[in-house]
Amino acid sequence: MLPRHQRQHNPFGNRGDKPGDSRKSFQVDRDRILYSSAFRRLAQVTQVVTAQEGHVFHNRLTHSLKVAQVARRLAERLLAEQPLVAEAIGGIDPDVVEAAALSHDLGHPPFGHTAEEELDACAIKAGLADGFEGNAQSFRILTRLAIHRIDYYGLNLTRATLNAILKYPWLRSPDKQSKKHCKYSIYNLDREAFQFARPELNEFQSIEASIMDFADDITYSVHDLEDFYLAGLIPLELLATDWDELDRFTTEWLRESPENLVARAVKANPHRFQNFLDATYNLKGQYRPGSFEQKAQIKRISSQLIQTYIHSVQLSTKYGDRGYLKYNRNREEELKFLQRIVWSYVISNPRLATQRYGQKRIIRTLFEIYLEAIRDRDLSFIPARFVKEFLEIEENSHSTTQVTQEKTRMAVDIVAGLSEAEAVVQYRRLIGISQGSFLDNWN
Repeated sequence: MLPRHQRQHNPFGNRGDKPGDSRKSFQVDRDRILYSSAFRRLAQVTQVVTAQEGHVFHNRLTHSLKVAQVARRLAERLLAEQPLVAEAIGGIDPDVVEAAALSHDLGHPPFGHTAEEELDACAIKAGLADGFEGNAQSFRILTRLAIHRIDYYGLNLTRATLNAILKYPWLRSPDKQSKKHCKYSIYNLDREAFQFARPELNEFQSIEASIMDFADDITYSVHDLEDFYLAGLIPLELLATDWDELDRFTTEWLRESPENLVARAVKANPHRFQNFLDATYNLKGQYRPGSFEQKAQIKRISSQLIQTYIHSVQLSTKYGDRGYLKYNRNREEELKFLQRIVWSYVISNPRLATQRYGQKRIIRTLFEIYLEAIRDRDLSFIPARFVKEFLEIEENSHSTTQVTQEKTRMAVDIVAGLSEAEAVVQYRRLIGISQGSFLDNWN
């Protein structure tokens, strides 16, 4: 863990802060992220199901705002209750935690995890060994792609904030059996920024990254479940009272993940998890679906659960499964149980299969078209905000291999940076479904 005095250095020289600015460096970080166009884009990026379905679901923007709120409150609580332990593990700054939480989903492409998988496959096929990963893209946005000043790329954030965004502080592993193959926070081309953020070059999350990570788990476990329960897609009362339904749910989970420890725990002690649901989400049919009373009760339940989980962790000087956070195993299993309910009844629902097929096709087609334009040096086709970088790649790269890698990564950046509305419009226009207008400007 970096000593406190080393955590305030800035990556690429002078931050360029305005004279008389009374904000602390970490507050500047938080504000720069909040005001970035990359953050605004999240309003048009799906969390699980698009709001176009006719129900008000969370998107990546509202999710990120709630993660930031939960993360900050958790950081403040830990600081107040365990100040000496916090100091021993390098210190905790709530502004750093909030900044990391606001930026943790910046790298998600349009259409969420479906597009993430497709873009990863496209990038690998095109020659990028480290493919695509949303966490690595978030770090790349903060250090390279976001626009703030004309004299540098990225947001020029402090080392502490960059370190706090690193949920998986390592490069992609070539070993496909390794856990690091699936989750990582750094692309090969971003090693320099990574080495600035983590001069120690170990694989431990900073405490601020661990707080952000845990707040993310709390938020999407509780709020996604709330969304889909209110939409009538998750039968929580049935799971809480019907033994056969819970057994079917658990059997399916174990069939997909036979080594999953939480699935095994549910199988071994189903009464405990039924009692958990019965004591929380089972409203026992007292309220009409969609009524004021039902929604108020669900809001109450969500609030109580979030408070329970915020108070379920303590700081520790020993590094474990959640970094320097010592968690309550029962509460951890409840979180993963709630996450699986959303996965089983919503994310893996066959009714979304046709949507996913179309979304993958949009991503694949856009990537292929932009990559071809970049390789052909068609500057009229490359979005205007990337032209400066494109010319610098050709001028400054030292090898043909590096030029090829940089250009392929640029095609990834272009597609990943689209909102869902932009992706659909561009796709329809490029394949001839809709000609669009001469006045359209998506650059």
